[in-house]
Amino acid sequence: MTPSVRGAIAAICALTAVTWTSAQSPPPRPNQELESLQAHFESVIKRRHDQLFKGITTVQQWEQRKQQTRGALHRMLWHDLAWPDRPPRATTTSRQDYATYTVENLVLETVPGVFLTANLYLPRGAAKPVPVLLYQCGHASKSLFRRHGAWFASHGMAMLVMDNIEMGEIEFTHHGVYSNAWFHWYSRGFSPLAVELLNARRAIDYLVTRPDLDRSRIGATGRSGGGMTTFFLAALDDRIVASAPVSGTLSTKGWIGHRLSMAHCDCQYPVNSHGLLYSEIGALIAPRVQLLVNADADRGFPMDTFTEMVDKIGEIYGLYKKSDALRTAVTPGGHTDTEAIRLPVYSFFLKELLGKDEAMTTEGEVEEPPVETLICFRDGLPIDERLTRIDETLIPPRAASSSLKSRRPGPSDLRTVLREEVFRYYPTRTEPLRAEWGEESIAQGRRIKRVSFTTFEGLRAKAVYSLPVGPAGTRLPALLLIDHRKGIPVWGNEQPLERNQWADRAVLTVETLDRGSRALEQNLRSFTDDDLLHHMKRQAMVAGTTLESMQVYELLRSLELLRSLPDVDPNRITILGKGTDGVNGMYAAVLDGKVARVVLQSPPASHVQGPHYLGVLRYTDIPETAAVLGNTVRILGETPDPLRSLESCAALQECLSER
Repeated sequence: MTPSVRGAIAAICALTAVTWTSAQSPPPRPNQELESLQAHFESVIKRRHDQLFKGITTVQQWEQRKQQTRGALHRMLWHDLAWPDRPPRATTTSRQDYATYTVENLVLETVPGVFLTANLYLPRGAAKPVPVLLYQCGHASKSLFRRHGAWFASHGMAMLVMDNIEMGEIEFTHHGVYSNAWFHWYSRGFSPLAVELLNARRAIDYLVTRPDLDRSRIGATGRSGGGMTTFFLAALDDRIVASAPVSGTLSTKGWIGHRLSMAHCDCQYPVNSHGLLYSEIGALIAPRVQLLVNADADRGFPMDTFTEMVDKIGEIYGLYKKSDALRTAVTPGGHTDTEAIRLPVYSFFLKELLGKDEAMTTEGEVEEPPVETLICFRDGLPIDERLTRIDETLIPPRAASSSLKSRRPGPSDLRTVLREEVFRYYPTRTEPLRAEWGEESIAQGRRIKRVSFTTFEGLRAKAVYSLPVGPAGTRLPALLLIDHRKGIPVWGNEQPLERNQWADRAVLTVETLDRGSRALEQNLRSFTDDDLLHHMKRQAMVAGTTLESMQVYELLRSLELLRSLPDVDPNRITILGKGTDGVNGMYAAVLDGKVARVVLQSPPASHVQGPHYLGVLRYTDIPETAAVLGNTVRILGETPDPLRSLESCAALQECLSER
């Protein structure tokens, strides 16, 4: 694919990501369960936004919080990845001279097997060392932004224009979840943002070794996805003294409220297990100077979400008494790289890096290098590269962690790590259950009642509770049966589970989020780019969770309900679930610590297949978690090879026996 074609594709993607075409059908009407979930996320993120800096009244307090937040961001991006202690290996593959600048084509091996291709534009005739900027390209080849490098170099500033990993010379997707439903990225804790930032920071490690560049005057800018990467880079790296993200920033509250997951790819956030907000990321840059740039009709970054973010970041700049260091520029137009949106960026860096207070009104004539001269790999791509499988190798599953001292932690150790790193979204104060019971009926020897109860704020689980017909007063062993079906009533569902021969057990058959009548889509089709459920799953990650993690919490609430009932022996509760729902039940048992037995019916072998919890593969996988529970776990049905060491049973009655 030629650079020009890539650029055209990028432009098309930028437009179609946020615009309905006449050929597209309108999005289907969401159901009430999906709307309730949307309202839940809006409420949670609004409260988090409103209280973001509550209680922080001094710079000292913020600096302490800043280090904690940076540490959390670093862990979300790279876990315990050992940062290289040497600059990256750099190769200059060609060099071209022009009237006012020179271009060096560079290949940087940022970590073993990962190659960054970039063009370094150097001013000719300027006194050395010169200031240098990083330009991060978002969703287009570096050749599409050659005008930026040429302009800055012609005006006395070096610029490193870096390929992104999606549309560079070696390509890997930014859209693994968005386009391919690779939700295993969430379980791995992998985001393409981590690779972009790794490359950018390692590029700085290289630039500061060059005597012709001034390490005390390093700036960063970029547009769209490159604007967002610039935002995160400046938040993480104090070597960036001035930054100007363009058409790439907004408030998380606005992202959720405007339902913008459909407009943005997977490079816009780390796997957000700590629930950080964009305003918090921007505040990490304070008190360094930054120019936040937006266009007034950019549908992917609406102005109200931009202003909301700026105002919140401004609270921290105010603590430093540096409000003038947080600047904005808004230009007419949409999501396009226009001269109008470039001009304030030119003026900003002329002042901050060269000390020239000059308001640019036109960029003038710019000699752009020919596209074909900017290719770095002239003789083919390296066969030993690992970018094309970086999602599997950047953070290997179950990497050694300071949180877990061994590969076989006890239940208490695992419980602590899961709560602190994987299931952080769970509320610190639980809502009252507020159980609402229906009328009792009797069918096939069972007394049956329907019940609903509060799980998360604004969300209620639905369940059927059944008991054997007979005198009350005896506490019974209980079964928490996780209903794996979706879209009841539809063709192909099994019989009513409450009518099974459960003998003397109290049985609660629960519909967790997106199960049974709580299905979040109406026609159960596979996802497309306008699929509401698909993007709701992506939005959940932005909020700091996954739907499966929320299902685990709803099972914890189900256990709470069961233990509150007079007919139930709280020490004799079994959890039964099929496929990924059974694994949810197993994690509920780990977090609860008091479940007598878990029965996994035909479970998956790994979280690579699901269920997906944020970053779980950094700490454990399904076989390891099952091993921690030991004899508590039994398997019914198909048993994956990694789980064959666990006790299996030929029939459900055998699995449920209390021998």
